Amino acid sequence: MQTKSRMNKLTEPRPRRLHRTPSLALRLALGFILAFASTAILVVGFKAVMAERFGHLVTRNSMEGQTKDIIDRFVLNDEQRIVGVALRPDEALGFDDFFSNLKFRVIDENGQVVASSEADRRSLLAGRHVSEQPGFFGVVQFDGREFFVSAWLREVHGRPYVLQLARSDRFELLARQALTPAITDTVALLGSFSVVIFALAGALAVRSVLGPIRTAEQAARKVGGRNLAARLPEDQMPAEIKPLVEAFNGVLERLERTFQEQERFIANAAHELKTPLALARARVEAGLDNEQDRNRLLQDLDTMGRQVQQLLQLAQMADPQTLRPSQIKPVEVAREVLNHLAYKAHRSDITLHLEQAAVDVQIEADPGALFVLLKNLVENALDFSPPGADVKVRLSMTGISVQDHGPGVTAEHRAQIFERFWRAPGQSRSGSGLGLALVREIAHAHGWSVSCSEATGGGALFTVCWQAST
Repeated sequence: MQTKSRMNKLTEPRPRRLHRTPSLALRLALGFILAFASTAILVVGFKAVMAERFGHLVTRNSMEGQTKDIIDRFVLNDEQRIVGVALRPDEALGFDDFFSNLKFRVIDENGQVVASSEADRRSLLAGRHVSEQPGFFGVVQFDGREFFVSAWLREVHGRPYVLQLARSDRFELLARQALTPAITDTVALLGSFSVVIFALAGALAVRSVLGPIRTAEQAARKVGGRNLAARLPEDQMPAEIKPLVEAFNGVLERLERTFQEQERFIANAAHELKTPLALARARVEAGLDNEQDRNRLLQDLDTMGRQVQQLLQLAQMADPQTLRPSQIKPVEVAREVLNHLAYKAHRSDITLHLEQAAVDVQIEADPGALFVLLKNLVENALDFSPPGADVKVRLSMTGISVQDHGPGVTAEHRAQIFERFWRAPGQSRSGSGLGLALVREIAHAHGWSVSCSEATGGGALFTVCWQAST
């Protein structure tokens, strides 16, 4: 009982979970927002790391640029010595308003201060000889406060001068305190607007792209067994989707053509079987009085059986997946076909010939299908060859051919001879009109080609070409 109960639990259908899949527009919008937010975070983080690790380098580069303004404003006396610095009002503004946080000194070769940003003329690097000052950058205590101090060597009319520039860390702190809130608010405001605009623009862009897809989807839903002529609209389709729509329309076109061929095939098959069935029924109802009636009935039944067998083979060849290809020698199949039809050839006083290739030929093919193909070609040649003639089967590296000495096929009928249920006008011989159609289906299923032409000396020449491998 426990085992049965456990089996029942295993076989009970589990409730299906409903997975709600977000739309493509929502996915892309969320992706855009995430990408924008990630980029903003990375930029802010990068700037923070750069400010933390390379703040001194930025300060030094800024101070170096500031020295160029000072050097350009050197004041020289008659002896071409520096006696002061005449800054422009806008340049001197910083030294006047922030003199306690921003200073400069100009030192001559003797260590004397020849120019200063304030009344105080002490060197900013008092503990360091003038020859050791060029290239210096670091934090220096001056009047009990820390300054970033840098020193650069410059020559003026052949005389060396050292330009010292000091900037208090409070100067940088004040700038940060003044600018950071404004920058933060501005970035937050712009970022918020950017996220909204980015999301809306992304949603509108996706909707414009998905519009043609929805149109194609609605058209695809109208396609059915009773409406195979419907096609998906190709106009105004995006370039990325148009090849898919064209390919789908191509599939529909081939499907419609195949469906129409199947309808014609069924109608023709019903028509071909209807007459012999009616005759057989009439003979049975009238009674079989003699051996001749019995033989006629058997002949009609054989004809119908042959037609049914060919119909089944045609239906099988419609799906190439039913083939079982392998490496075979076509000469062996050809010998088997000639042995199978030797009795019929002897009864019609026709000689069968097999001409082999100079080398051993091997091909990839289904041996049963190749047998049916050659059997139909040779039977067709026997049916149309006069007594005393011969039928030749030639094998080569590129294919196999069957030649007869019958009436042949006129040029205007060679394009129709492989159609199902087709018979030449005025033909009196019995037949279903399916043999050569089956030959074409088998050849196409293998990727081969088959053709009909006029044989040398009269008659028909049927040629099947394949890609041989030795």
